[in-house]
Amino acid sequence: MNVAGRSGSRTMTFIVAGYGKFGRLSVARLLRELVSPSITVVEKDAARLALGSPEGVQCVHGDAVEFLLRAGSIQPEDLILPMVPFHLAAEFVQARLTGAVRIPLPPGLSSLLPNPFIVNDSCLCCSRADFLCPDDCPEGDLCTVTGLPRDPLYRELENLLVPGVNIVVLRSVQILPGVGGYSFAELQRVTDRVRFGPNSLVTSCKCHSVLTAIEIA
Repeated sequence: MNVAGRSGSRTMTFIVAGYGKFGRLSVARLLRELVSPSITVVEKDAARLALGSPEGVQCVHGDAVEFLLRAGSIQPEDLILPMVPFHLAAEFVQARLTGAVRIPLPPGLSSLLPNPFIVNDSCLCCSRADFLCPDDCPEGDLCTVTGLPRDPLYRELENLLVPGVNIVVLRSVQILPGVGGYSFAELQRVTDRVRFGPNSLVTSCKCHSVLTAIEIA
C-alpha cells in the first residue's frame, strides 16, 4: 500500500508513535510526498517535542500505548507508524488484554529465523538483510542492495510452525519509501487473534520483523 498514488478526497490521517530520528524522518517524508496529510505525533520525551515540529503537525506529550488505548477520535482506517524503541503492537495487546504477560521465547525459535537478534528473553528481531539497508528502500520485488528477489518475511513467519505456540503476524505495509505501518483496525484485530496460552506476536514487513512472546492466562 503506497499511499502516494491513492485517490479520493479523504484526508490521510497518520499517528506517528515516537518522535526520534525515524519519527521525524517519517513526518518529513509524509509532508513532502502527500497532499495535506493529517499527522499526530505522540512522544513521551518532552525534550524531543521541545525541538519543535513542522507547521500543522499536532504533537501530543504522552505514552503511545496509552494514547492508542484511549482511542478517542482515532478512526479504524487511520495509519499507525510505530517509531518507538519497543514492540508497539505487543505492548498494546499486553495492556489491552487481562492476563497477558511476557514469557520467554520458545526454545530454538531463533534458529528458525534469518539473522536473529535477541533483544531480551521475550523479544527478538530478525531480518532478511545482514547489512545496513537504505532508509528510503522502496520495498519492491527485488532487494535494493543485492538485486535478488525477495521472499516476503511476513509470509514465512505466517507459515512458521512452533509446537504449542500461536503465531500472530501483523503485517507492516509500506506507505512511502522508508515509511511503514498498519491501520488502527489491523492493530485492534490482533487482540482477536491471540489465544489462551503461549503466543508469538510478530510485526513484520517484507524484510524485517520483531517478535514478542506473550501468554494469555
